[in-house]
Amino acid sequence: GGRNPIDPRFVARFNVFCLTKPTKDVLMSIYTKIIETKMKDFTIDIKSATSRLTAPTLDLFGYIVEKLPPTPSKFHYIFTLRDLSRVYEGLCTATKDKLTCGGDMVRLWRHEIQRVFFDRLSTESDYRLVNDKLTSIIRTVFQEKEKIEGEQAIVERALKDPLVYGDFENAVARITEQIEPEDDTRLYCDMGDYDSVRTMLQEIMENYNMVRKGKPLSLVLFDMALSHLVRLLRIIKHPRGNAMLIGVGGSGKQSLVRLASYACGYDLFEVTLSRGYGETEFRDDLKELYKKLVNRPVVFLVTDSHIVYEGFLEYINNMLSIGIQPGLFDSDEKDAACNLVRERARQAGVWETSESLWNYFVDICRYNLHVVLAMSPSGDKLRIRCRNFPGLVSATTIDWFFPWPAEALEKVAMSFIGNDTNVPQELRGTVTSHMVLVHQKITDAATLFRETLRRTYFV
Repeated sequence: GGRNPIDPRFVARFNVFCLTKPTKDVLMSIYTKIIETKMKDFTIDIKSATSRLTAPTLDLFGYIVEKLPPTPSKFHYIFTLRDLSRVYEGLCTATKDKLTCGGDMVRLWRHEIQRVFFDRLSTESDYRLVNDKLTSIIRTVFQEKEKIEGEQAIVERALKDPLVYGDFENAVARITEQIEPEDDTRLYCDMGDYDSVRTMLQEIMENYNMVRKGKPLSLVLFDMALSHLVRLLRIIKHPRGNAMLIGVGGSGKQSLVRLASYACGYDLFEVTLSRGYGETEFRDDLKELYKKLVNRPVVFLVTDSHIVYEGFLEYINNMLSIGIQPGLFDSDEKDAACNLVRERARQAGVWETSESLWNYFVDICRYNLHVVLAMSPSGDKLRIRCRNFPGLVSATTIDWFFPWPAEALEKVAMSFIGNDTNVPQELRGTVTSHMVLVHQKITDAATLFRETLRRTYFV
């Protein structure tokens, strides 16, 4: 709230309270207590590094808010305390089995900062601005720590690229039933480089194509695609983890969502459009979704094409904000939903009243629900939607898709013509290079078109 004017005659009917932003000292106290409590059983080395993280986190947060305000073209640059909480949620997934020294802790902190703040940035210049500031903070804070305590290479360890963290180390064994699902501890750790992750996720995709023969995936897992896939896996691994993927059509957003949900062992749900599909059909689909959510985690994929009517976004906004659309279930359907969780509620010590059971049902569904919005930035439609439905930004982690680099274009082109017998073997490299060159020339022309005529052409 606070952006839209309110009629004074309406305000006069209420007692109005203004909640001021917490001061830096208050935030320092809150987040320091959170992380210190989590790390109380870790080594002295890790606890020492942890104690120095909150102040630079708040400094970087203030810098980002000051330097990157929201604009019409960067409408999603809204940074709140929820983002700080997401950073600390990621830090609290650390375990003693995987964290061995202070450098590991600082590296994890840098990764969480990048995932929460960097991934939503929509221009290279903004990325460089924030990355330079983060690098400067790390060198300033922890270079001195190295000198005082004699620790080696904390800064070097923290600034080493690439940053690839995840909890899918045993995903292949779990999916192929070599181990039981409950035996997969899913410890959040540094996964190494893209080559090791590529082998693992390639095997998962091959298994997906064997199981889901009707809709096989033909993803080319180049480094940038792997980066987006690992980001998505990180988001949906958290309870109530929701994502908004923003990229032009053909970026591979939907395929990445399907692969990520399969790798996590989650069901994938999306509405099936038909002639005359309207609000009634959409409500019925949502009811089916909540019946699944009672028993297991589900990824709810929503694309631009699924938004037949803008009113659908009201439902999605409420699902993101409070867990469910008010009035979605009739009284009889509510009673049936409460009966589904009655036994679990009894075991959890919940009072067996209608209201308590219903709230317990909503909490379980919200815990298991992972909404993933796959949207295109073209035109003003997304900006208007985010303005009208603020939960789309505030309740999701945003991942902005940049244009594919030359290495990615080359691998994709080679995947199409590499086995094409119509193209002679000696010409395949030349043809591939030409396809990449044409694509890059069009991208450069689109940039010039935008700068000259202030009109955007998405490639």
